[in-house]
Amino acid sequence: MAHTPTTAILTRPAGRNTFVMNGLLRRGWCVKECPALEIREVLTDAIEVPRPESFDLIVFVSRAAVTGYQSQLSQDDTFVWPPSTLTACMGPVTAASIRRAFGESLSVLHPEAERAQDSEALWPLLVALKQPLEKVLIVRGQDGREWLSQRLQLLGSSVTLYQAYTRQVALWPQALSEHFLALQQAGALPSWLLTSSHGVEAVFKNLQKLGLTDWFTRSSFVLTHERLRPLLEKLLGQSIANERVVVVSPEDEVILKGFEQLSHRNITSP
Repeated sequence: MAHTPTTAILTRPAGRNTFVMNGLLRRGWCVKECPALEIREVLTDAIEVPRPESFDLIVFVSRAAVTGYQSQLSQDDTFVWPPSTLTACMGPVTAASIRRAFGESLSVLHPEAERAQDSEALWPLLVALKQPLEKVLIVRGQDGREWLSQRLQLLGSSVTLYQAYTRQVALWPQALSEHFLALQQAGALPSWLLTSSHGVEAVFKNLQKLGLTDWFTRSSFVLTHERLRPLLEKLLGQSIANERVVVVSPEDEVILKGFEQLSHRNITSP
């Protein structure tokens, strides 16, 4: 009989796991916060920051992009978001972050929650815009959204890729590593929340150092995008049984439901 998951491991960056952690604790789960990545803002002089008024559209790839860009712009005490500059992102979670940062009345173009939250889902919305997109800024980390950049360029846009934050593999403290080793020795198979390709790679790299990849392979997973599954399976070198994977959108409430689905599947699986 498949195991009943009692431990959830949350790998989003520090500060972004609180809602899901508290919800799981109320449901009787043991929860471990284990950020896969360290997110750091890029420090720069105000003169080097591309100004929103210079672009027709600014695309934020994540909440970290919003936070990093806002921090850089805040060096100008008089800054107000220009009404002529459109904003876009991959989903409602980042859209809410944009509004908190730059104005609650700001209109943000993004795929709805029930759609895939990626560049491919955003693209038809951009194509449908009546406003010309002559100059576009994509605010991101070290890399990413090359597909979107290339499509915009084919559309005739001049695209600037701008790094507002860095992603680094998180260094796990000794106590956390020992906790995972203890779970492995006890035969406890947790359920992991994985939310980005860089995060999946970082978690795998850290577990590989600990010699825990076989244990990781037998775990269960809540993924926030379909494309994370083939990446995870490639790293693991094998496919993952469907009953051990749930794919959800990245809203906190939906992630909680994903863990509940995993729990139900494992309880009822023969």
